[in-house]
Amino acid sequence: MSATPITYHGDWWVPTEANPRNRGIVKMFSESERKYMGTLTYYGDKDAILEIYHTPNNFSSTLFQQNEVMWGVDTNGHLFTLFHVMMKEKRWGDLTCTTFIVRLVLVGEHVLTLNDTRFNHCIVQFPYLRNWAMQNAIKTRAEGTTFKLSIDLRDLCLVDSEIQEGVRWRLWQRHSLSATKYDTTLTQKTEFEIEAHDEVAIRVFLKQLEEFSQFLSIALFEEQNYSEIKFTSKGTGRECLLLYKKEASGDPGMFSVIKYAALKEKMPTILKSWHSNYDNIAPISSYLINSLQKKNRFDIPDFLIIAHALDGYHKRFVNKKWGKVDHRKYEDGIKILLKQFKDVECLKICRIDPKVLTESRDKYSHLLPDEEKPLAVGGGDLYWLTEKCKILLTCCILNMLGLTNEEINLCCDDLSPLKQITNSFSNAFE
Repeated sequence: MSATPITYHGDWWVPTEANPRNRGIVKMFSESERKYMGTLTYYGDKDAILEIYHTPNNFSSTLFQQNEVMWGVDTNGHLFTLFHVMMKEKRWGDLTCTTFIVRLVLVGEHVLTLNDTRFNHCIVQFPYLRNWAMQNAIKTRAEGTTFKLSIDLRDLCLVDSEIQEGVRWRLWQRHSLSATKYDTTLTQKTEFEIEAHDEVAIRVFLKQLEEFSQFLSIALFEEQNYSEIKFTSKGTGRECLLLYKKEASGDPGMFSVIKYAALKEKMPTILKSWHSNYDNIAPISSYLINSLQKKNRFDIPDFLIIAHALDGYHKRFVNKKWGKVDHRKYEDGIKILLKQFKDVECLKICRIDPKVLTESRDKYSHLLPDEEKPLAVGGGDLYWLTEKCKILLTCCILNMLGLTNEEINLCCDDLSPLKQITNSFSNAFE
């Protein structure tokens, strides 16, 4: 996050070409692009703010309520494209300053929409990506009283997966070495890269970034958000930076579910499966990721979200046969899922009772009168049932990625968040 806001002083305007038919998105003058002095302030952890100075008398209050795009150039000649610009504050009678909220800022290029095809590379950093992709340690060896440092400074491609024709996802281990008279500093960083054979829309890159963010969140069992996005074009060689409101990522420590080291050879196939199924799995996996956020209070909706996500997974990924959907009862679906993972050790410890889960789900969803659900649980028992269901749902997602039960067991070792959950509820009932 930005500790100190970054300010850009310059001229800002709505490009003449950005005068769409839809209401509320307007240009200021039809005959020319009128430029206005102002300051863009980027905070990092919240939306950017644009302040336009000395608003003219003919500036109608209906203009600039919302603009899909604005352009700018700062005093250093850097180009800016502002997306989703909305008026924040305008003092009536005071024409000296008008304030706008800006959702996205592209630095280095003027584009008209997020559908513009200007780039074929997208390079992204995640705060804890290196935690997941285990790195090779720098080796040192003693020679008498001195140490010789053996370093391979070549960039290392950790994963290379063609997720669709002409589009590849890669993980890179990059090194840089800076030396002074008294010190040598080695910097390592792990980056996620999307490379397309042809230039694609910015919106496509952003969608695939959301895909990988969810995948990494499942892998680390903590919500992960990108911390830097750069676009490059092989045609012009120009590098552009995207500024946006950054959300904090959860610190997974040394824990992970999807083990990079153990599944390295299979990782390209895993990523391709994730991309292929993303539109169907995204609502389900997002429920799981949201449930991982630390909260001071557990409530009934926390249980229902996971309980219904299990039903959604069963209907979307298990119960489709020959193009038809067999709508089974909820309890039958849970039994099928539990049978599928009968060899997974952490689920054996959970001992999920399909009848108890079904009646609890029916009770809190108000599907049947309370007296018809005698096995429904509440309080602490409902909390632990939810935790057990998170493990079952995670196993479902891992299976969708192509992991066998044996490989899922590898994901439940002593350094797995799933094992931490089973240890917690085992201790709770001692």
